[in-house]
Amino acid sequence: MNIESAPESEAELSAQQGMLREEIALSWRRSMLSGLRPDDTFDAASIEETDRRSRLFDAATPILDRMQDDLADTRYCVLLADRDARLIDLRVGQRRIQDRIEEDGAIRGRVFTEENTGTNSIATVYETRQPLAVRGEEHFVEAMKKYSCYGYPITHPTTRRLEGVLDVTFLSEDDSPLLRPMLTRAVEDVHRRLLEGARSTEIALLAAFQETVSRRRGAPVVAIGEDVFFANTAAQQVLDSVDHTVLRAVTEGTPSGRQLTKDLTLNSGLAVRAIWSRVTSRGGVVLEFDPAEPLRHRHSVVDRREVKTTLTRTIDEKISAAGYLRLSTLITGDPGTGKSRALTALAGDTALVRHCATILTERPADRWIEDLSQSLDTHDGLVAVEDFHLLPPAMARRVGDLLTDSGAWWAISSGPLSTEMAEHQRILLHCSTQITLASLRSRTEEIPHIARVILREIGADDSVRLTAGAIDALTRHSWPGNISELKRMLEAAVQRHSTGDITADQLPVLTSGPWRELSPLQRAEYEAIERELDRSGGNKRAAAKALGISRTTLYKRMNELGIVA
Repeated sequence: MNIESAPESEAELSAQQGMLREEIALSWRRSMLSGLRPDDTFDAASIEETDRRSRLFDAATPILDRMQDDLADTRYCVLLADRDARLIDLRVGQRRIQDRIEEDGAIRGRVFTEENTGTNSIATVYETRQPLAVRGEEHFVEAMKKYSCYGYPITHPTTRRLEGVLDVTFLSEDDSPLLRPMLTRAVEDVHRRLLEGARSTEIALLAAFQETVSRRRGAPVVAIGEDVFFANTAAQQVLDSVDHTVLRAVTEGTPSGRQLTKDLTLNSGLAVRAIWSRVTSRGGVVLEFDPAEPLRHRHSVVDRREVKTTLTRTIDEKISAAGYLRLSTLITGDPGTGKSRALTALAGDTALVRHCATILTERPADRWIEDLSQSLDTHDGLVAVEDFHLLPPAMARRVGDLLTDSGAWWAISSGPLSTEMAEHQRILLHCSTQITLASLRSRTEEIPHIARVILREIGADDSVRLTAGAIDALTRHSWPGNISELKRMLEAAVQRHSTGDITADQLPVLTSGPWRELSPLQRAEYEAIERELDRSGGNKRAAAKALGISRTTLYKRMNELGIVA
């Protein structure tokens, strides 16, 4: 087979399909559909941090050492990619061949998927989960046509999940019929070591689990390993598959030698305190559960000194106590962390009047200050100033003086206040309590509960629920837009699937949305507009009025910020 060049169009691909093996032709088509071109380099393929403590790396290292010895002084390379197609190890027979393939893009940490690197025996094996040889001209990207390679998938012997891909790459003229059986044997040896490692880890984890069950008779106890989940009868009665996913996320990366605790709300609504520690070298943990202290109702009759002690507890308790005591409150957090929702919770059953300090307002500053002053003089409930950090310094001083001189119950929501914002920071001295809302990424254990609350808020049918797979996908998401992004995601999912289970495949992908492209100031604008659209039920006339801008300005900013409503 002698193919002059990779196809530049669908027509050329169709013409060449008869010249290619079926699996190669299909890979070329997938590469083209992803937007890759034959003259592209691998520079666009991401380079990520590698985990050299993973079970795959542990199992494969002795095998790679042996292969390196076998291939000494040859022009062969052995490449190991993990379950995400990320190159985690590279062994060579000669130094100069390593320099050559690294120059062509084979760098540790690089992700070798077909959409990034086209047809090759890492990316295509990763895609098909089948062994494959890719020879010379069969590579989609021109820079790779000088090489040939054999790739073999590594699957876990017990779970059958893909663990990675083992590959032998070489200059096309160095092809040898002995390479394929050598690679097959190496993968079999890696499989054996994975199985041995899994068995020893599971035995150690099971022993620790049984010891804890014996010590904590009647208490819920679970053990979590990479591929196993043990639970005693008490745990089975209170945990479901969503809780399993959350517990994995919470305990991931637990350091050895430390006992950790965290208050959690299970999918059933039960509040518990989880206590766990790492018991195996592979990260296995054993958790035991105690009942968490019941949360006080905000209007129950309690001693004020008792309520003040709750200000050191959870965010919900802090908000509840601050509302009960009508404390002047500063609520801070990044865009999308739920500051507006926190103000609503702070007000509780009392009336809430909001004054948004967004830069979007076209209302004169004196008129805005006048309105705030009137609210402070006449309103019996909570007076809130939102997006305080967006005020110019002079306005921040005026607003601070107004608040501190009034006898009203007031609160402020703001982005983080840096030390350079001296006029804004003056208000800190007059806030009885400060509540910082963490990013959603750092609160993965709360995602199931937050998602349920949002589903109720947006009026989802009672039959709508997120599957364990969907919860797992949500806990692994980076959440650049925090709770606002989660709400948009759930709204889109419910629009498509108004009843029944929502699976991971049915969740819209929003990671490439506007949040990644906007400046901090634009994100604040984005959040302010979305907040008013939410409050007005999508009524743009009402949202524009609340923001103090014309409908024309609102439509313009929505278009510029990528807001669809």
